[in-house]
Amino acid sequence: MILTSFFAHGILKKIDNWSSESLSLAMDMSDVCPTEDAVRALLEHFVDPMLPAKSSLLDNPSQSQRQAVAKQVHAVLLLYNYYHRKQNRALEHLGFDSFCKLAVILKPTLLGHLKFMQISNVKELDDPENQLSIMEKTIMHACDISKVLDASRENPNVEGWPLTKVAVFLVDSKNEKCLLLFNSITQGVWSVIEKDLEVLRQSSDGTTETKQVDKKRRVIRKPSIADSKINLAGFLQLAYSAVKELTGMLFSVHKTMEYASVIQGVTQADLIVLEDGVAYSVNKEKEATRFYIMQCTKPVNDDAIQVSINDVMNSLQGPLFEKSSGRWTVTPVVEHFHVLPYAGILSEWMHK
Repeated sequence: MILTSFFAHGILKKIDNWSSESLSLAMDMSDVCPTEDAVRALLEHFVDPMLPAKSSLLDNPSQSQRQAVAKQVHAVLLLYNYYHRKQNRALEHLGFDSFCKLAVILKPTLLGHLKFMQISNVKELDDPENQLSIMEKTIMHACDISKVLDASRENPNVEGWPLTKVAVFLVDSKNEKCLLLFNSITQGVWSVIEKDLEVLRQSSDGTTETKQVDKKRRVIRKPSIADSKINLAGFLQLAYSAVKELTGMLFSVHKTMEYASVIQGVTQADLIVLEDGVAYSVNKEKEATRFYIMQCTKPVNDDAIQVSINDVMNSLQGPLFEKSSGRWTVTPVVEHFHVLPYAGILSEWMHK
């Protein structure tokens, strides 16, 4: 009798533990933004501002409208398929078909931006160039990128990926503020200074030379990470060039776009490299970026380099969505989509 009672007590205790674990898991899952709500919130943030105030299923978007919306949808897919799922790996990966169908359900006017999905009698995709719309090509491309980045891994393995871009995180002389650009690449998103490169080649006299090639010409070779040691000088010169070009122009870094500032006369002598590294690209599949943290020692207008570095770092961590009044909305992490690839390098630099 005592043994039976003890056994029953043990079973009840296990059941109680299982119930507690299940309840804890359920509570944890309740804090996770579901797939449909996540995509809806991202579409509202990125795509809604690009759509006409009064739109219908009969609208025929212009080429420029199609391109603008496609660029925004690219961010939506990467933020959900990679970043949101990296934090919540139980969520489903949205492929081409599933994302297109969900997007149209949530935003019916997006049907006008689709082509292949509207042709019910076509079952096979054998000619993507002609069968897909601009947005569908973008969706397929973004799905491929997110698969390669792999949300199940802590960090993507970029070994052997070609370096196709340099990026610069420019900070002031006190390491308190930084320069970020708003709406520069994607509407509603902050980004660092970036410059594409096509070819880094070894010049005949043995010095490393950076050469950018017209995109209409065929690129024969792109430098890989394995080549980076011999190309460091070329990458660095391109980074200096990117900073000089940007700071020599009239530009705005204020989120409300109410005013603009100019940093004039910044030269290579005014810049100090504080940190560098290699990061993955969210723009192209299996491509990498040479990233630099540079300090501008020259006094500049406070309006030009005005974003608090601490605020940026806080915006690179935490969930992408928060629930308020029963509705899921995006957090500042989403607004820093183009800075997220460099979060690890920035964090290491901050903790030195």
